[in-house]
Amino acid sequence: MGKSKLALHNPPGPIKEPGMMKIPYVDHFPGRITSMCKLDVVVNAIREKLTRQQLKLFKDDIFGHFLQCRSYPFSGVIVHNILLRQVSHGDGNDKDELWFQVGDHLIRLSIGEWCLVTGLCYGEKVFLTKHKTNHRLLNKYFGGRIRDINLGQFEEIFMNLRIKTMNDTDALKIAMFYFADRVLHGRKDHCQINFNLLNEVDDINHFRSIPWGRLSWETIYKSIDNVLNGKAKKFKKASAENPLHRIEKYNFYGFTSAVHVSEEVFFIT
Repeated sequence: MGKSKLALHNPPGPIKEPGMMKIPYVDHFPGRITSMCKLDVVVNAIREKLTRQQLKLFKDDIFGHFLQCRSYPFSGVIVHNILLRQVSHGDGNDKDELWFQVGDHLIRLSIGEWCLVTGLCYGEKVFLTKHKTNHRLLNKYFGGRIRDINLGQFEEIFMNLRIKTMNDTDALKIAMFYFADRVLHGRKDHCQINFNLLNEVDDINHFRSIPWGRLSWETIYKSIDNVLNGKAKKFKKASAENPLHRIEKYNFYGFTSAVHVSEEVFFIT
């Protein structure tokens, strides 16, 4: 994930007033975010489990550049304070950009900046197809446990797989699936793995052609746009009922590690 200052965007015309923020300053509240993205865990697992040749194949493929991100701490405090500053933009129908008021500036995070930071393909909106592979990877390496593996369990299964003895191409496919489903989708441990995606990766050239930048953007856009809905009112009510309630806790879904990189690049620099 690289750095750029292209997204510091000062549009012509007057700066939006704080009252036009989705959550007015007067209703801002302290929050504690739990990120569902497991970038560090997945990168370390892939590095540990794959052979040198398998790891080279992964490095040379569409997610290979993320192996450089061995450790990237997620600062929930910084991200929370950025999320509080989201402003409405236009008629609300543009799903390709988000706007935030930081000081005297309106700052944009769009799909263009997102793909620039993540290094993932922009592409057009696509729908994943159900390839008729009869769950080959699932049957061969995971005992055919259809609809019976959640994300938390898959991490343990992945670490116990004899990946170093399997076909290099299958090892690459499983590692790419693991990264896409656990990092780019960023969901809770108890959620089932995406079995359709495990079929998608078996057609590896098709999998590579998927615009992962757009798909991950659509997930993070929805997460950012909805994650604080009702939280200010909930915090105010809880604080009134219990003086010891001083912070609102919530989960943040999607590729949240890239959101953290984005705010460092676009909001702070």
